[in-house]
Order: sequence, then C-alpha cells, then structure tokens
Amino acid sequence: IAFILYGIFLFYSPINFDKLNFVQRFATKSIFEKWDEYLQNIPKEIRAIVDYDTLMNQLNFYERNFAERIFSIDPKELGFKGPKYSKEKPSKLIQIESVKVGKGETGIQYCPEHSYNDYLLMMQKMKNDIGKQLYIDSGYRSPGRQAYLFFYYLTTSSEYSLKENAKWIAMPGYSEHGNPINNAIDFVNEEGINGFSENQTAADFEALPEFEWLMKNANQFNFYLSYPKDNPFGVAYEPWHWHWEKK
Repeated sequence: IAFILYGIFLFYSPINFDKLNFVQRFATKSIFEKWDEYLQNIPKEIRAIVDYDTLMNQLNFYERNFAERIFSIDPKELGFKGPKYSKEKPSKLIQIESVKVGKGETGIQYCPEHSYNDYLLMMQKMKNDIGKQLYIDSGYRSPGRQAYLFFYYLTTSSEYSLKENAKWIAMPGYSEHGNPINNAIDFVNEEGINGFSENQTAADFEALPEFEWLMKNANQFNFYLSYPKDNPFGVAYEPWHWHWEKK
C-alpha cells in the first residue's frame, strides 16, 4: 500500500521541467504508445490531421489527466517565446501524396491552398535555376498531430525534459504547422536530407544548394525562414522550416 501511495504522490507531484520523475516518465511513455498504436491503425491519409479530442479519448483517466497537465503549462515557462496560434482548421486543405526521398518517404501531407500554390511556383523556379527541388516533409498539422509529436519527441529524443523538447517541437496551438493561414512547411531534398532525421544536423540542410537558393529567393514566393540562428523565440536553428506569409 505504501508503494502505491508513493506512486500516486509522484504522479501528482509538481512537474519538473528539466526531467520528469520516473512515474511521470512511465505515464508519458504509456500515452505515446497508445497514441502511436491508434495512428498506426487509421488510414495514412488522416494521420497528419488527426483530431485532438479523438486522441485524448484513447487514454485512461490518469493518462488523460497527465497529458492535460502537460499541455496546460505555459510554453514560456519552458523557454518557448513564440506566439499562440489559432486551432481553427484551414478552410481548404490540399492533400499531397507521399514522395520517396532517399531511403524513406514524406508520407501523405496537407497544405492550405494558398501556400501550396506558392510552393509549386517556387519549386518550378528552383528547378529552372539549379535543376533541383524540395519536397514537403511536413505541412499542415492538426493540434492532435502536434500533441502526438510532442509526446513522441519527449520519449525518444529529449530524455523526458520538457525544456529540451520545447526547443524542437511546439505544443498544440503553438506550432506554425497548425497556423491555418501563415502555415509552415518543413522541406526535404531528393536525397532525404531534412536536417533533423537520424544522423543528420541542421548543418547538413544548411549546406545544400537548395537552401542557398531559398535564402536568396523564397521571400519572392511569400516563404520566410522562421527560426534562424539566435532567433528570439527560444527555438533551435531550423533551416528546413519556412512559413508562408503574405506581406
């Protein structure tokens, strides 16, 4: 009984932003595994736009309680200084079929019509100029998809540190990928270089001629680098991450 009570005490203890305690880590892993299993069993074409409440409904009382506690944290407390965006769904999303890149593939993605049209124009110009193009590795993501990714990276890459996780992946409602108007796109090249996959760094994407072209030309097509080096948002340098904005 004492062990159970101690476990309950740790579960409801204040959340340490630097590293979750072992009971909270167990809950985090359990949440991720349930969400991952659910996503693997739904059609591929809706994984990027999965509903937030639907995901929450996959959890038991304690798991849902913990997930909601995590997402109720003000991201500024974790070092993220970016704005909060609307959770509204874009009025019209274009479905983009999966493309093989390197040894993997992009998976089915989505973009609002306005940013996708500008992306196509931009890629045509890039291909004419340097004979290369970039593909959409991640386009629009629903708040549900963002919640899944937050727990995925929390368990696999951030060693259960909320502060470390916030440098790379935003909470639901705070990601440019979920912005219904000025949405973000993560790019990947034909060889599968995106700057964040296994054994890759930002320097790998930064070294691409495609990135050099973006830096010179992307603004003409309403795309802007969101997180340059030493950006004021508390986000790590992401040369692959560009948001659409009509200025």
